[in-house]
Amino acid sequence: MGQTTQMLADAAGYAWLWGYLLPIGLLLLVWGGLEPERARRVAPAAAMALAISTLGYWAAGFALHLGGAQAVNPQDASLQGLNTLLSVVPGDPGWGVAGLAGFFLGGETAHTATLTLFLTYLPLIASAVIMVTMALAHLRRWLMVTAGALTGAVIVPVAACWMWGSGWLAHLGDTLGLAYGFVDFGGSTLVFWLPGLIVLPILLLHPRPPAADALTPPPTFAPLLANVGALLLGLGWLGWSMARPFHVAGAVLDWEHTAINVLLAMAGTVVTTQLYAWLVNGRPEMLLAAQGLAAGWGTALGCAPFLPMWGALITGLLTGIAFPFVHHTLRARLRIDDAAASVALALTSGLTGLVSLTLLADGRWGFGWNGIGLSAETIVPGPGIASVFIRGDTQQLSAQLTGLAAVALWGLIWGTVIGIIASPRFVGRWSAEALRSWSRPPQDQGADPTVLSSGESA
Repeated sequence: MGQTTQMLADAAGYAWLWGYLLPIGLLLLVWGGLEPERARRVAPAAAMALAISTLGYWAAGFALHLGGAQAVNPQDASLQGLNTLLSVVPGDPGWGVAGLAGFFLGGETAHTATLTLFLTYLPLIASAVIMVTMALAHLRRWLMVTAGALTGAVIVPVAACWMWGSGWLAHLGDTLGLAYGFVDFGGSTLVFWLPGLIVLPILLLHPRPPAADALTPPPTFAPLLANVGALLLGLGWLGWSMARPFHVAGAVLDWEHTAINVLLAMAGTVVTTQLYAWLVNGRPEMLLAAQGLAAGWGTALGCAPFLPMWGALITGLLTGIAFPFVHHTLRARLRIDDAAASVALALTSGLTGLVSLTLLADGRWGFGWNGIGLSAETIVPGPGIASVFIRGDTQQLSAQLTGLAAVALWGLIWGTVIGIIASPRFVGRWSAEALRSWSRPPQDQGADPTVLSSGESA
């Protein structure tokens, strides 16, 4: 019996391995919708961006994310060494903006608990990098790699600190009295919302292809690959969330209820996404089915623990209606060539799930989220995360909107800076000539890299 118990404990200790299906699934999902030539072209750039972002998260990103985790959790001995948090209000860790301990995973942080934290959150960072780099698949490869590296080393880790690393968004309940602070169960903010708003200004500042029909779905080149990728994405994300990562510690949740809600929201999204395709085109669309499945996972994993089952289903149905319309409208009106559909996923999946809990949550679960309400004297948990109709106020809605706006602004600032530097219309023209030999596909070596050809830039 003792040996069996030890084996089960060891297996639970490696539950973070589920998370590594997430970036793999995203890669397959995006590659399934790329032309073969473009897929071959972006593969090495995506691999390079992932490698650099891993190095960046190891060198600096982890410290920025969780370097101050113990500042507001002094009783947690496993966080030894992660005790330095940069705060905009001196002496008040409730306004932390970035951690400052754990660089290179060295010094006092070099122990098993810290290394496990690194391995647990790395797949979400890698997934955000995939969303950014693959959304830029038609642009220059150096731009894909640069944007991906910054995403993994700085942009996403700082936002993760705000919401999951003892930062200011997590403590809006303590500092401003906004209910439980910003709430995101599975990381929809980091995987979909933030990456989509990083790439939006970059894509807008670059030459764009001619207008497409808003009602015509993008072509599908490897539908089986895309749908398998969407399934791996969801299974990995669900398994990772069920492994009880650091940011859910102390919250009262029903894990079986959570898993069922994830599946219901996912199913609802796929049904209405395909209904849209059938009504518009008279047939199911295979790539749209895979993208709708991804949208369903993202919507559900932002809010699943806190909704009643009917609420999860409604959230999924609404996401499935919104996603294809937004995606195809972006292609037609803004002429955005977004291979990863990252902007559409951000504006639908990333947004819907995080707001729906303020309208549909029944208050049964979530007590103790962000440490709100927990104390040595607490014996019976109080009400959990609830909608505006149950709470009778808009505190939780205000916390959600504050978090979404802050993360959006953070992503838009970075995306605008990167887009201006790299855009041929601004100071990026010089870089096209300097990097021509690496940035172009071999067959395009004679073309001007600043001019679009067949809907692509060099």
